Amino acid sequence: MPEGPIDLETVIEGAVNLMEHLGHNSFHVVGYSLGAVAALKTASLHPTRVLTVTSLCGWSQSDARMRITFDLWRRLISIDPSLFMRYAIADGSSVATIEMLEPMIDTVATMGAATVQPGSDAHLELDLRVNIEDDLARINCPCLVMGGRYDRWVDFSKSGHIAEHVRGARLVELPAGHLVIGELSGDIAREIIHHTS
Repeated sequence: MPEGPIDLETVIEGAVNLMEHLGHNSFHVVGYSLGAVAALKTASLHPTRVLTVTSLCGWSQSDARMRITFDLWRRLISIDPSLFMRYAIADGSSVATIEMLEPMIDTVATMGAATVQPGSDAHLELDLRVNIEDDLARINCPCLVMGGRYDRWVDFSKSGHIAEHVRGARLVELPAGHLVIGELSGDIAREIIHHTS
């Protein structure tokens, strides 16, 4: 566990070093949410190694609404992880998914609470500080940007902004909230396979 704030560049260097250790000099990079931020930064820092980059529900700079949201998450997790999961389902999913989960919300929230990791607070503290705005213009590999139409945490406009500032990026709008992987995993997989083929 980190003893202080997480440094994005350190996380990226660790991942790149792992790829080197495994014998991969070049690779595709895919990231979701904060992982998308890391994926984009990786493409900026390692242009000769990153073959393609995919950003799913990513952003380049945290705004005031996002900072307040991330701070709320930190507070909810510290009070009760199951309370945080109830909020996450209600605010992070599309209406169709919420309707499906509503009859079993107690079970889902309890199960989800068990997945909240001890490093979540440090993760969220990094979310508050995200600013990779200057990196976008340095990305020169093929870039796929996907975002959720109903994403209330990382508004779809954030994906649009990335696509506008990364040369030649392709933007895909998905009919889902921020928890898009649970809602449209097949669609996401198809887009990534097409992009990296």
